[in-house]
Amino acid sequence: MRRLLPIVTVLVVGVAALLMTRCTSVTGGAPTGVVLASATDSTVIISWTAPTEGTPDKYYVAFMATGTSSYTNIDTTTATSYTHDPAGQTGTYKVTAVFGSSTYDAATNPSTVPNHTAATTVYELNESGNSGYGWDRTGGGGTTYSMANAANAADVDFYVSDWATTTNGNPYYLVSPDIGPTDPGNAVPAGSWRVNGVSDLVPEQGPLKAHVTGNYTSSQELTQYPFICGVWTADGYFGLLKVDSYNPGSGTVSVESWFQTVKGLRLVQH
Repeated sequence: MRRLLPIVTVLVVGVAALLMTRCTSVTGGAPTGVVLASATDSTVIISWTAPTEGTPDKYYVAFMATGTSSYTNIDTTTATSYTHDPAGQTGTYKVTAVFGSSTYDAATNPSTVPNHTAATTVYELNESGNSGYGWDRTGGGGTTYSMANAANAADVDFYVSDWATTTNGNPYYLVSPDIGPTDPGNAVPAGSWRVNGVSDLVPEQGPLKAHVTGNYTSSQELTQYPFICGVWTADGYFGLLKVDSYNPGSGTVSVESWFQTVKGLRLVQH
């Protein structure tokens, strides 16, 4: 028995070492750099970077549609990108790496839900307040700008005008910024104003109209309130406008907006 003890000890140590080696060789980690882009104007491509810890067996791609509270798996893939047709819906995406029976979720879950800007007062061109309105391309927030300053040309996406030499109260129009220098209001200096387009009436939950001939024009008359329409920008973004009301006494309209920060995507469900 005394002679067996060293042998048993060696076997125990050997097994323990083997187990430790196996445990330390197990790899697994989360995907990183998950980003969204438009595959077409109504479909989304999700792409990501593989985990640094090793090559997963597969990835799960999941989608939580706007108005819901849980993710649904939409595909399993071994690639590092996936193209999704959300059938007009917006929502949030999640990518999960699978290593055997272990799963690792990416730290970020990007979304196609458009950025909302609450109702903002926009003035008719010949009134004293800001008549221009534009969206930040990164965060998607909407802000008003003066059309009397050519330095704002790179920021304005549309302005409000009554298409007259002075404020006459009605009707009002949403107008592409590049029209400003020729507007009868004579308040807009020459400059590199954006050549954008405004659509006619659309359903609030979209999708917006595709950017094809006839769908977007340089101006749209506000024929009713609320007036809900789309805006296509010269640099390829889409926004939804809801002109809730107007006040002819002050020469103002109330504008609420939703901006799609995924360039080229015309989905605005919110």
